[in-house]
Amino acid sequence: MASPNGMNTFQYRTVLFDLDGTLMDTGPGIFAAFRHVQQGMKWPALTDKQLRALVGPPLIDSYVKTFGLTLEEGRQAAVMHRRFQIQESYRLASPYPGIASFLQNLKDARCKLGVTTLKGETIARKTLESGHLAHYFDCIHGVQHNGSNPTKAAIIDRALHTLKTQPQEALLIGDSHYDAIGAWETHVTFAAVTYGYGFANYEAAEKYHPLFIARSVSDLSDFVASAADKLRTHHQKEGLH
Repeated sequence: MASPNGMNTFQYRTVLFDLDGTLMDTGPGIFAAFRHVQQGMKWPALTDKQLRALVGPPLIDSYVKTFGLTLEEGRQAAVMHRRFQIQESYRLASPYPGIASFLQNLKDARCKLGVTTLKGETIARKTLESGHLAHYFDCIHGVQHNGSNPTKAAIIDRALHTLKTQPQEALLIGDSHYDAIGAWETHVTFAAVTYGYGFANYEAAEKYHPLFIARSVSDLSDFVASAADKLRTHHQKEGLH
């Protein structure tokens, strides 16, 4: 990562992050919540492969599609799921190695930072607090507890409004096609990570034409440092003309 002074030339003044599979490994807690609801309702058990596919997508949709529920039944299952997460499973999440230093460098460069997640907003905040990451963010936006089922784009729009940021000034970093599509729909630049639960590999992410694809947090740090250096060089050359 470039020094904070070098990063002051990074062109995106706002950086938005997905949570699950991007900032933190939340899989163990999500698996526990799905199993809690499944066992309580006496539904068929889920395999580890099925559970991995449920990290990231909208929660109500996941229950409806996985267990063949009606929309109302999906909402009720989501309430049980989120109640268990708030009480228990948020503690099982852990930050990806190096993410705290990366966030600190962005803050030192005076970037505005936000979280845009399809996770419940209360759970998202508790999860980030448990991982000692919440204090880095200027806003944390997710699904509100009013029975709504918002799109990723709607949550990104809320963050842009909160941070008083124009879409062209923002970069969204995420691990799934939900993030890519949300970025497209809000005209925000997208960078993909493949170390989470969404994109299985580089090729899967490449289909969505992200600005950059990171296989690790270190890759993200190197990308931002390189972007800052290139922009600074460009400004220096312009100054010579």
